[in-house]
Amino acid sequence: MSDKINNRKLVIRMEQMSRNLAFQLKKIRQQRHLSLDDVAKATGVSKAQLAQIEKGEANPTVSTIWKIAAGMRISFSSLLQPPTAHYMRFSSKDVPHVDEDEGRYRVYSIIPYNPERGWEFYKVEMEPGAVSRSEAHTEGVEETVMLIKGQAVISAGDMNELLDEGDTLVFSGHQPHEYRNTSEGLTIFHLILQYK
Repeated sequence: MSDKINNRKLVIRMEQMSRNLAFQLKKIRQQRHLSLDDVAKATGVSKAQLAQIEKGEANPTVSTIWKIAAGMRISFSSLLQPPTAHYMRFSSKDVPHVDEDEGRYRVYSIIPYNPERGWEFYKVEMEPGAVSRSEAHTEGVEETVMLIKGQAVISAGDMNELLDEGDTLVFSGHQPHEYRNTSEGLTIFHLILQYK
């Protein structure tokens, strides 16, 4: 019975994330007076896939959402957030998440980007052996990784740093980078993307 309930909760969260992504992508595209062709050229994501995303008929990968964010020069989290309210309560239980590496890498958008703040905040969970590769962000983006549980290797350019629980690493995100769980258990870290 509890598996059925958990599966239903997951389906509801995925449907909400798809609705949020559809709403935000279409809103931003229309605000900028862009066609789907324009967005496809800017992001490298096909027009057909973008149309499916805007209709809420697709579940894109983390990499696809990053391509859209980078091509549109917007934050990743802004694509996953519901329409803006006067206040927001943030909890990793309630926020949308996306995953890759067959569900072994999960990203929770805890505090979405706001231009007045200039940053966004994520919780990331990685199962043992999970790997996530990220495209380069725009110039001036700084990443701060705070390891909460487990162990991870963060690589970017010539940097290859092993982080243990309690370690924090700050690096430039304008180059391709990789996160890898090298522990035998679940790794959890907080990630701040600062836009300068």
